[in-house]
Amino acid sequence: MSKKIIELLSKEAQKNSEDLLWVKVVGIGNAGVGKTCLVKSFCESKFSKNYVETIGVDYGFKLHNVDGKEVRLTFWDFGGNSVYADVRKELYHQTKICILVYDVTNTSSFQALDDWLKEFESYGGKKSFFCVVGNKLDLPNKKVNRTAAEEWAKRRNMKHFLASAATGDGVSAMFTQVLTDALKSST
Repeated sequence: MSKKIIELLSKEAQKNSEDLLWVKVVGIGNAGVGKTCLVKSFCESKFSKNYVETIGVDYGFKLHNVDGKEVRLTFWDFGGNSVYADVRKELYHQTKICILVYDVTNTSSFQALDDWLKEFESYGGKKSFFCVVGNKLDLPNKKVNRTAAEEWAKRRNMKHFLASAATGDGVSAMFTQVLTDALKSST
């Protein structure tokens, strides 16, 4: 191939890559709240009943259309165990969307959201778009008061969503709404 053709192809490839919209999404919250399950439900339409703790960080990818624009989403699912705090802190930078997740059947997971938010903002996440998701909506014995959760989110200028990774209820709608709002807020 001639040098001129290679140069043209390189310029075209660079132009195409500049047109790509990449969005880094992180999920944080206590261990066992269903962060991995929410990502798997959205990216792969899968759910596993067997709990396997995330060791450090898990990663997901999905192409998703938002208002006619193809968006490349990278999901960073951080292990909620305190052992992985150093790993999380190193990877919070350049996050576009932070999803704080709690388990609607576990009050302590909701009460921990302030600590999760503080950790995230302390290590580079202040400019991110935030939302709160109460997961496991399909389970009985809900312990987190919905109004209290909505008020907590509202006081912090965040939207509050309820979802069930197990049934898929609310998952796609939540991610689509959050992506739409985040992209609008950055323009």
